[in-house]
Amino acid sequence: MARGRHRTAVVLRQQASGAAASRPGGRRWWARPWLAGAIVLALVFGALTFVYVRRSGECTGDPVELSVVTSPDQQSVVRELSDAWAREDHNFDGHCGTILVRGQESAAVGQALSPSQNSAAANNRVDVWMPDSSTWIASTATRPGMNRLFAYNRPSVASSPIVLAAPRPMASALGWPKQQISWTKLGLQRINGGTWSDYGRPEWGTLRLGVGDPRQSTAALGTLLSVVDADMNGDVSEEELHNALMLSRANTLDQPTSAAFLARLREMPDAAALLAGAGLFPATEQQVAAYDRASPVVPLAAVQPAEGTVFADYPYVTLAASWVDPIRQQIAASFLETLQSDAGRKAYGRAGFRDPERTTRYARDLQPVLGMGGVVSDDARGLPSNEAMTKTVVFWSALQRKSNVLAAVDTSGSMTDPAPDGRSTRIRVVQEACLRAVALFSPESSVGLWRFSEKQNGNKDYRQLVPLGPISGALPDKTPRRAALETAIRRDLTPKGATGLFDTTLAAYQYVQGHWQPGRLNLLVILTDGRNEKKGGLTRPQLVQRLRQVMKPDRPVQVIAIGFGSDADLNELRVITTAVGGKAYRADSGGDIDRIFLSTLAPQ
Repeated sequence: MARGRHRTAVVLRQQASGAAASRPGGRRWWARPWLAGAIVLALVFGALTFVYVRRSGECTGDPVELSVVTSPDQQSVVRELSDAWAREDHNFDGHCGTILVRGQESAAVGQALSPSQNSAAANNRVDVWMPDSSTWIASTATRPGMNRLFAYNRPSVASSPIVLAAPRPMASALGWPKQQISWTKLGLQRINGGTWSDYGRPEWGTLRLGVGDPRQSTAALGTLLSVVDADMNGDVSEEELHNALMLSRANTLDQPTSAAFLARLREMPDAAALLAGAGLFPATEQQVAAYDRASPVVPLAAVQPAEGTVFADYPYVTLAASWVDPIRQQIAASFLETLQSDAGRKAYGRAGFRDPERTTRYARDLQPVLGMGGVVSDDARGLPSNEAMTKTVVFWSALQRKSNVLAAVDTSGSMTDPAPDGRSTRIRVVQEACLRAVALFSPESSVGLWRFSEKQNGNKDYRQLVPLGPISGALPDKTPRRAALETAIRRDLTPKGATGLFDTTLAAYQYVQGHWQPGRLNLLVILTDGRNEKKGGLTRPQLVQRLRQVMKPDRPVQVIAIGFGSDADLNELRVITTAVGGKAYRADSGGDIDRIFLSTLAPQ
């Protein structure tokens, strides 16, 4: 806690002139008793007047607390500067001021922030927010009622480029610094089974990449967006989202943030163990510099990736909130002056940060031999639009989710009819959407596939094409499950017969229940272009009743039904899915199917 001495300083100046110091004849002033007495009285009363004026300008009462929440990487320097601020003299309309500084991950602050924190204690309240990137402000502002909290200017107090952090020997093996290193190229090599043997270092094993969680980490978010927005136009197309899929499948080091990656490296006992178990990951230049200052067993290089450099901009945000009253606003403005002063910039520089203009004028201990401190302004790139960022993060989140999914696809005769756009058949559009969906599942997910139409298997209206199981595993005949799914989608979804929707829905729901997995999204996806056409099976009321009877609250199974085209009976699908808390959707294109599926996979 930094508490300032808050008072109005009054400076007394005494001037002794030659005439006052002596009289003609050389007699000193202290030889005149009456004058000496007058001077003494004047000094006494002058001293009393000085104390009165000085204290009348001092702050009174309990100090007003300003709660400042920073990202962890700048917490120590902000505390240092708050202590310096406290040693200065301040007065805020007669009030004292105190600054409380605490560090917290920016994503967590943004998620917890609300428009009604005025009753919170200072150690839980946010008056000034200092995230490591403006992206967290942008994402937080999209929530209802939050945009008004960010009405004030939010100047940058420091900056740091997001780099590809690589153990120095690994960077050298990849040809750095003579050759640029690309996230995209490394990701493709990793997916294709690349190892360090390709670079003459078989003892390091497979190529290992870590991205982190873009919902928690600025470095992860900046890296993901720079890879996805390949043409740097600020937008993200459906085609460019495949870059996120590539990076997701290449991601083999599972840590949420750069700080977590660095902490893992610090645990390595020696260089051999580190190089055999570590990999490449995103971090800020400042984080790499701080790591290398501690003389680790293997230093890190801060590599500017071929995709371009994104900067963390460290904004200073005084919230436009009811609890940040005029006194706290004054304290916040006063502290900002300290942060922006020459002393403030030097303090940030000592900690390895660049200044807001992205120069290294104040930075210290940035080692050029390890890639730090270089001019990157020409290579710096902006981030995509807020809409594109949201789209990319939702897509990435869906890719990471561990799921247990059974897809039941309608193969009735009407699926040979033209698709709504008239450019293909319904079944062809559905097949292509299913193939794209198979590529999305994380390696830890389980997936199965059924088809349904009348009399598929004796009197049953459904046939199992691929049983539920780990998508990264294999069938009993050793066929990889992902390959089996792709083959079944292309070869075995052959339209014929009438739609046996009701019996299939109950059987599929119970099948997922029987293969239910804890801690995962247990999901049944029904895709149809029509309505139930079977005679003699379950009626709609009977199906709804049976679903409610077998539903188990402690083992929830989510059901979504996708009605493809105008012939699908969306009302019928809604009645069925609502019985178990599910949803029904209308789709008129393969893109619609993709979006529905992604929104279901994405964590809510």
